[in-house]
Amino acid sequence: MDSNHEILEEQVRMNRLRATVDVAAYYLRCASLSREEALDVIEHTRRQVLKLCPGKEDVFDLVLRPRFMRILTERALVEWNLADSLN
Repeated sequence: MDSNHEILEEQVRMNRLRATVDVAAYYLRCASLSREEALDVIEHTRRQVLKLCPGKEDVFDLVLRPRFMRILTERALVEWNLADSLN
């Protein structure tokens, strides 16, 4: 019985993690933010992720932070029309 309860708790935690990351990614893509505000969103998301998964700083820094930074880079290219100048 305990293992079923533990599995359910893990599933709930992973669903919260996925939702937290998805909301942050959406917000970074769509909200009108300065670079500093966007970096604050990433840092806030990091704190939330580490509450859900303590000790996983390396995973955040290797997987999620680069994902968020790619979103910011893509957004900057579009907003500043830099994509045209790179081609």
